[in-house]
Amino acid sequence: MFQSGGGNVDAALEMGHMIRAAGLETAIGRTQLNGCPMLVPRCPQKMVRNGWSEGEVHSGGAYCFSACPWALAGGKVRAAAANARIAVHQITNGRKTPRMHNGRRSLDEISTVPDPALKQLLSDYFDEMGVNSADVFAMMGLATPQGLYNVWDAEALKSGIITKVYSYSEEPGYVIGGTNVADPADPTPAATPVPAVTTMPDELMHLLP
Repeated sequence: MFQSGGGNVDAALEMGHMIRAAGLETAIGRTQLNGCPMLVPRCPQKMVRNGWSEGEVHSGGAYCFSACPWALAGGKVRAAAANARIAVHQITNGRKTPRMHNGRRSLDEISTVPDPALKQLLSDYFDEMGVNSADVFAMMGLATPQGLYNVWDAEALKSGIITKVYSYSEEPGYVIGGTNVADPADPTPAATPVPAVTTMPDELMHLLP
């Protein structure tokens, strides 16, 4: 079960290989400890030291960003609910913070320079995992150098990043709830979807050592 803002690309690929070798399934979800408020899912008073904390896996608010989808791709079955978020971005080179020229930010300072070796490494990995590399690179290219591209369910399924979208009460122990999902029994429409491109936190901008 993944909830991650991302990390190192090499580590994500290694983790994906380990997951595939073990024949495991992967999914996106977050932990909601029993007795904790919805907005504080891992409240300190319910955290057990030197033991197990009990809770449920929830889809609402769960996310898998940056290098996380590459590790997720290691699963033989890769699942997410409609209200779990997947986002990818370009791998940036150069300055982390752009220079200012005459009061304006220089986009040249934050432009991305494709690394052929890295692109081939990712392409080989995606092919091995059954993910369409052309689709993934196209989605990565839709992100700005400092932004994340939010991948929609249809895109994630088409590309193979996920192979299954959870529906209500389909999986025991996996609670489908939160924002961006409408209960089929409730005519109230789902919340407005997030925009396709959002700003990427600084700590995610440079993934390679």
